[in-house]
Amino acid sequence: MQTQTIQLINLAIGKPKEMRYGSEEKVLNTAIQKEMVKEAYLMKEGFIGDGVADLVNHGGLDRAVCFYPAEHYSFWEADYGKTLDSAAFGENITISGLDERTICIGDILQIGEATVQITEGRVPCKTIDRRTGMEKQFKKMIETGYTGYFGKVLKEGKVRSDDSISIISRNEDEVTVYKAHQIYFRQIVDEEALQQLITNPSLSDNWLQHLKRLLKGES
Repeated sequence: MQTQTIQLINLAIGKPKEMRYGSEEKVLNTAIQKEMVKEAYLMKEGFIGDGVADLVNHGGLDRAVCFYPAEHYSFWEADYGKTLDSAAFGENITISGLDERTICIGDILQIGEATVQITEGRVPCKTIDRRTGMEKQFKKMIETGYTGYFGKVLKEGKVRSDDSISIISRNEDEVTVYKAHQIYFRQIVDEEALQQLITNPSLSDNWLQHLKRLLKGES
């Protein structure tokens, strides 16, 4: 059972804009550079004032809210020997007390006036490396499972940076985000958990299609 206090550490939003990275000052249009806000209204499509640049690989109703566990920051800072900015991973909500090994696909959270259901783990990309300046970090995120996770909005409403977060519905027999991540990236073989994920109505369609391909032995 979850016993640790769950806290909203940071609330952040941001529209796509240019980000310069690397020694050559290359330019990328991305929404990963989110800014702290005191409050934001959460719609089905995501927070008002938030957005994504790559509509093919990011965004959508199943990925309306991005969470990242605050506890992972100290790990990455120690690993790379540098201090990270707030919302360094482009998350909307930096959350404490609810990491990938604790939260399950299908769990429902109450966040201020809104309710959000967890739909998938995050699949990190190279944009994170460019944002943090940490070489091959997205690969290390996959290796560790420190990826964060996404949720869809069941009930719209205002979210404040000082709001409490609570689990209002969960099934501890379901698959955790961490285990789902291991199956997704073929780090483990667990046919029972794979079947359980595929039949979970809360799982995002993107992950559902990928896991169905794994079940068929496809890449």
